[in-house]
Amino acid sequence: MLKTLAEEEIKKGYYASFSDLVRSSLRKTLLESEYDDLLKETKKEYKAGKGIVLKTKKDIDNYFESL
Repeated sequence: MLKTLAEEEIKKGYYASFSDLVRSSLRKTLLESEYDDLLKETKKEYKAGKGIVLKTKKDIDNYFESL
């Protein structure tokens, strides 16, 4: 099933080859994993009372000015 789906994506022109599809998929998976780790850490800090909720553009601007 996965092979068929991959071949269809290549035929549609989304990828030049199977190896191109694999590289792209792996890159996307690794980046998503990195963002998942950052999100988990952020949630942990927020639960520990270390997080700051930025609700408005002004809150965001003030936060970055304080760095």
